[in-house]
Amino acid sequence: MSTDHPTTPAPQHLRLADGRRLAYAEYGAAHGLPVLYCHGFPSSHREARLLEPAAHALGVRLVTLDRPGYGGSDALPGRTLLDWADDCAQVLDRLGLERVALIGVSGGGPFALACAARIPTRLSACTLVCPLGPVYRAEVLAAMPRPARAALQLVRKAPRFARLVYGPPVSDLLARWPTLIERIRDAAAPRIDRTLLAEPEIRAIMNGNLRDALGAGAHGALRDIQLYTQPWGFDVADVDLAIDLWHGEIDGSVPVAHAHWYARHLRRCTSHILPGEGHFSLPLRHAEAILTQLIERAATPAGRKATTTMQIDAPGSRA
Repeated sequence: MSTDHPTTPAPQHLRLADGRRLAYAEYGAAHGLPVLYCHGFPSSHREARLLEPAAHALGVRLVTLDRPGYGGSDALPGRTLLDWADDCAQVLDRLGLERVALIGVSGGGPFALACAARIPTRLSACTLVCPLGPVYRAEVLAAMPRPARAALQLVRKAPRFARLVYGPPVSDLLARWPTLIERIRDAAAPRIDRTLLAEPEIRAIMNGNLRDALGAGAHGALRDIQLYTQPWGFDVADVDLAIDLWHGEIDGSVPVAHAHWYARHLRRCTSHILPGEGHFSLPLRHAEAILTQLIERAATPAGRKATTTMQIDAPGSRA
């Protein structure tokens, strides 16, 4: 996968109704199908650059926002998952976009689902890529790798613990030297992920992304980790939007068990479980397939129902 592009757009800012600034950037085809991108954790708008070549090739306009407290977006104390959907609706209004397709990656999955629950009429399609499940539920939390499970359990029982793990000085160190997280990131990653993450272009984007995410402090990461570990404010089973879910079978960050949980609880879910793919290799190697499926779903008439299905895909060639 090549991530070359002649220019890297600087983030722009919108002023929301409550006076907050929200940062966003656009990648891909300027006049293409608008796709709202929900970034992972901890992350920023820059993450969407990894999908930019596929977006250009397929005529997709990726609109990617920094969640409150990340990058150039002002923090919103006490924000909820559903508050994010309200922010997104304001952004769509400001950009003159009546409906968009939606993609949520990793820790952005719960935020994408909040949009599907809150503003379904603004969405033409929704895709989740290796999405984090509702880890406030015991059976979902139990599937997490042991170190992550222990940290999430502590955050759930004592939300202030999150500040010890993700707050300063840790966030300050990672923002200044993002390479410090590489060993942590690689520890649970399968070989295919480690190989891809070692590529200079991808490594530069990932490290720049972390620098952007934490450069203004840890407000975004701290609130996200608290939100993941508490009830989300909506029931996943009530989401009545056709959703495509992509997950790598050997994902070391978000176990494939989370995809199986979603497949059982979402009303209209088509799961694509890819053997031999990890947390990072899945979106990097299959970006065109993921976006192509999203485009096709966006073109499906709203009245045409999709039932819950499971599809096991064979590993494809690198996009």
